[in-house]
Amino acid sequence: MNQFVPDRFDELVHRLALGIEPIDAQSGRRLSQQLQVGYDLALAGIKRPPMERHTSNLFALRYQPGVPDATGLLDLRFFDQSDPPYKAENDRRRVVPRRFRIPILTEPDVEAQEAVARLQFRRRIRRPLFFPGAAYDFTATSTCMRGRVLRAGNPMRWARVIATLTGSPVVVGRAHGDDRGEFLLLINAAVTSGSAWPDPLEITVSIFGPDPFPPVATPAVKARDPLWDLPLERLAAPDMAVDDVATGVRLPADYTKSVTDTFTFKLGKCLYREFEIT
Repeated sequence: MNQFVPDRFDELVHRLALGIEPIDAQSGRRLSQQLQVGYDLALAGIKRPPMERHTSNLFALRYQPGVPDATGLLDLRFFDQSDPPYKAENDRRRVVPRRFRIPILTEPDVEAQEAVARLQFRRRIRRPLFFPGAAYDFTATSTCMRGRVLRAGNPMRWARVIATLTGSPVVVGRAHGDDRGEFLLLINAAVTSGSAWPDPLEITVSIFGPDPFPPVATPAVKARDPLWDLPLERLAAPDMAVDDVATGVRLPADYTKSVTDTFTFKLGKCLYREFEIT
């Protein structure tokens, strides 16, 4: 029996299981840099249904056999590179990679809820934020910090950075570190509630990393999966109105090591600093 047209017509219905709209954490708009997506399971040679990447920088997964699987979860990684799989030497470093565990609804649940409310369609669309990489395009008059995070003298991969106004809980910037320990922290307009920014700015920068420190990968592991230690972040359930994992507000669970320092920022200037997490 057809759902939308008379039975004398052939009907084929495709339903969206998961839609991804990557958001630029700095601008708040759809990311202009083209991303690639890959399944974690693909590294083990397990064939997975294709995530369709559109030229508009949207990703779609349709319901089909195996979607969802018995777990109801998808482990996906997103990275800034022209062609998958990820290779560090080909990373354009405009955006820092992220890796998500995404709960998805079953098709019968979607069909049942679509009959009641069209809101269910929006619940299948995720809008995770992606943070500037070392080669991110920003204006020469931006107020920012380029930084490098070390641990035991070596670059600490995938650091998280939070900047607040000194003496205040107001967050004025967030950044993600890359596989080289490098990050780009762009200060946003939350530094002022008026028409002019204070100059100079006193900003406290906090760097977070995992505890315990991840084991060192063998050359074979690095060759097979350069993103092997990228934090796996579980997004909220589809019916949740707010997802502080997707927005980058919530740190990964084991990111309990930190170092904090206060800096004087000059408007329109970019600082460079190195941090060491012990």
